[in-house]
Amino acid sequence: MQLEEISDHYDKASRYYDALTGFIFQRLLGIEKRYRQRSVSLLGSIDGAHVLDIGCGTGRNFPYLVSALGEAGSLVGVEPSFGMLAKARDRARRNGWSQVVLTPGDAARLRGIEPPFDAVISTWCLGIVYDLQAALERAVAVLRPGGRLVILDFQGSRPERGLLRYLYPVYSRLLQVTGIDTAEDLDHDRLKAKWTRGRAFLESRLDDYHQEEYLGGLGILISGTKPYPG
Repeated sequence: MQLEEISDHYDKASRYYDALTGFIFQRLLGIEKRYRQRSVSLLGSIDGAHVLDIGCGTGRNFPYLVSALGEAGSLVGVEPSFGMLAKARDRARRNGWSQVVLTPGDAARLRGIEPPFDAVISTWCLGIVYDLQAALERAVAVLRPGGRLVILDFQGSRPERGLLRYLYPVYSRLLQVTGIDTAEDLDHDRLKAKWTRGRAFLESRLDDYHQEEYLGGLGILISGTKPYPG
């Protein structure tokens, strides 16, 4: 999907996104809290840091990030959907997170933000971006040398073994009916091909590249450090 289509889908889904995401990713699959926490931990110490959350959605990473940032830290959330941004703003306001700044933006361009960042994180977003390569290039570009990048995503959608094989028709249908994902987003072979190229790019650009898999290899958690010049 192109950016306008993605934004439109998520504007419509924003009304029930939190409830549905909590049901599918936490209650059904049991991964949301554990892997959001794991992702933030892989950023290392971010106390007082300037952090970018790409595709921040309704701000479901914010509780974990803000608690690690401390009073001197700052968090910029970028999201193309105005409906999702409204939910994120409400979450930040309700919790008194004054260090959170939210801006509409395209992950493949990241215009209108002020780099460099000490850390960049993206959770379950980049796999549906219309130009994954451009998004990965920009994520690395806005990092300062020595800064950390962490990406949590799906590199496939169709489980081939275990309980997930039987749950897949249920949660994939829910994701499509509610507009959170499309059939294109859930195309297993397409996702695998995109992330094969994406992983190779990141491994070539990051020091101490680290990769973990979850959900029987469907999910991927990538982390690494931007090297210093020379």
